[in-house]
Formats: sequence, structure tokens, C-alpha cells
Amino acid sequence: MNSSKSTLLFVTTELPYPADSGGRIKTFRLLQYLSLQFNVKLICAFGGKRKKAVEAMKAAIPGLSYLQVFDNHQPRTAINFFVALMTSPSFNAFRIYSKELETMIKWSAESSDVLMVDHAETIDLVPEEHKGKIVYHSHNAEFKLWSDFATMRGTFLTKWMLEWEASRVKQLERYAIKRSTFTFAAPNDQQALMAELGIDASKFRSTYHLGNDALLELDDIDLKANGKEIFYAGTLSWEPNRDGIQWFIENCWPTIHEKEPNAVLNVCGGGADDALLKLMNHTAGVNALGFVDDLEAIMQKSRCAIVPLRFGSGMKIKTFDALYRGLPLITTTTGAEGIELENKKHAYIVDEPNAFAETVISVLNDTDTATTTRDQGRSICRERYSYASMLQGMLEDIRSIH
Repeated sequence: MNSSKSTLLFVTTELPYPADSGGRIKTFRLLQYLSLQFNVKLICAFGGKRKKAVEAMKAAIPGLSYLQVFDNHQPRTAINFFVALMTSPSFNAFRIYSKELETMIKWSAESSDVLMVDHAETIDLVPEEHKGKIVYHSHNAEFKLWSDFATMRGTFLTKWMLEWEASRVKQLERYAIKRSTFTFAAPNDQQALMAELGIDASKFRSTYHLGNDALLELDDIDLKANGKEIFYAGTLSWEPNRDGIQWFIENCWPTIHEKEPNAVLNVCGGGADDALLKLMNHTAGVNALGFVDDLEAIMQKSRCAIVPLRFGSGMKIKTFDALYRGLPLITTTTGAEGIELENKKHAYIVDEPNAFAETVISVLNDTDTATTTRDQGRSICRERYSYASMLQGMLEDIRSIH
């Protein structure tokens, strides 16, 4: 441990390695950067059984002064949901809690200059008596995810339970923000949190949830030389992703496939349930590729990318990755949320299913216009959305409080 550096305790929900999903990527990149500036002690609520990943994490960020990974990860079951309603401030807080973890955080926080809580549920692990400086890193306006999720469920009881959970998460987020010196959140999430929670703007500092900006360094893809292949990537166990790709296959793909029978949709992402796998495997022209370790070969041969999200919050890493790589992007208002994209200039932003399908068909055929659009999308990402400038700004904010 370097005694000349301040000590920062970073508490997060899961081991952020491998950095293969949105939340993990952001947390991993943030930890990489902070470990160069602070003595970083990292405590993760779950992931301890992935011994190889724990060792790989140590090797990937050698600047970590301490790493402790627990394995608190209660499954998503109806029984656990009901128990959480009675015993915890939120379902996700229930899933990661243990007295041992809470005690470890208490001891570690006492010898740290700053405590950074990653995701709202980790604030429940910080003892009430802790009086040190706390920074909250919000990945989403979480209550909005639960509220949006409720609108997608049919039965009255299900909607009522999900809305109840949304109200509980809202209270937890309000508590996390008020207890912290300040909160890092994406601009669109700040607006949602201020509007719904009555929080003053002075409690926020801006961050962005970016993708793999190294993709900006790769050569442009020759769209005209490619076949009519459509790229999609997302973790399919994440409900907004699952809902979005199902919506696209059921409502947009029939029109596309009828008019462009040679078009192919390549769906990359693990975690699909049996119903979604059945839908993908029984739909002509759709390739369910599962988890793909290296997406470059698939992106390289694609003519466009889709991000058909219907609900969610925060900035979408899958949106950035398509823009970074230079694939013409067709997405929804939700998929473009928080990013200063202009429709038909940087990307195509469409919400209605028939219009979404027709836009995909147009992009597949008009490669000249699509190339111009993707070039402008890449350009705005180079100008405004890079990790280097974002992390430097976050570091300055953290340093300002101690």
C-alpha cells in the first residue's frame, strides 16, 4: 500500500470481471483508473465462487491494495421476493446482504478516507453510525426500471407487486443520495431522480455509462461489401434486453424477412430463457449465437446494428458500442436516452414497430446514406463520449471532498 495516497473503499454488488456486460464494464474501468490515484480496497458482494475470475481481476488491476469477494447472491424466486418485502429495503438489497459482509465493510470503512458505493443496494450495507465521506455511483434510476417493468406484466397482482417494489427502490435511492456527499449519475437519470425524489441538483455530479471506446480506433467497416446482416448484442437475462429483442422478432422481423428474405439477424448474448430460445430458433433468418467472446468478426460483416429497447434507464452501452464500431444504428427513444443523438444524422431513432422495420430495410439497401450517418455517429462519440475525459472529471470530483 502506498502511504502517500488516500485510501478509497469501493463496495459493489458483484466481481466486475470479466468486464462483459454494461455494469461490469463501467465498474471495471472506473476501478482501473481509481487504483492509479488511490489505495483502493475493493469489496464485492458476490462472485467469490469464480476463483479464476478473482485471480484474473487481481492481475488485471494490480493497483488494488485489497480485494475481498463474498458470495451473497440469493436467487430470484417468488419466496425470496416476499421475504425481501418483509425484511429488506429492496429485493436487490436482500439478495446481496449478509452480516459478515456488513461487518467487513464497517471495519474497512473506518480506515478509509472515502467510501464509494456502487449501485443503490450497497448503501444498505453501510452501518448507520458511519460518519465518513460517501460517494454514490448510480448505474440507473433503478426505480424507473421497476416501474417500467410493471407496465410490461399482465396480471393486476404482478403489476401491484412490481409497483410496490418500485416505490421501495425509490425510497432506497433517495436515502443513498441524501446520505452521500454527492451522487454520480448520467444526466438523464439525474433528471428522473430529481423529478421523482425531490433531490436538488447540487447533490449530483455527471458521469456516463460508456461502452468499449477502443472500437473508435478500428478502421471503418465497408458496409457496401457486406451482406444484409443485422447485429444485436446484449445480455438476454436482463429483462429490458430480453423484452426488446422479443418485441423486435415478433413485431418487426416478419416485415423485414418478407421484404428481404436474404437478411439475417445475428443475436449475440447469453442468458436467454427457454421461451426466447424457442422463438429465436424457430424464426427463419434469426441466428441465436449465445454468448460470443469476441464480437468483432460478427460486427465486421454486418450492415447495421439494432438496439430495440422499450424500457430501462441510464445510458445504454450496447448503443455506444454500435456507434463506436461504426455500424449504422437503429434504436428507440429509450435506446438513445441520455446521448445527444439526432435522428437520421447520428443514428435512426424509431419507436413504432412498422417504422422500425422499414427503417432497417432502408438502411440495409441505402448503404451510401447509412455510411454518412454512421460516420457522424462515430464523430460525436469521439468528441463527447470517451472514458479518458469522463474518468478525469470523476477523479476531480472525488478529490474535491477530501
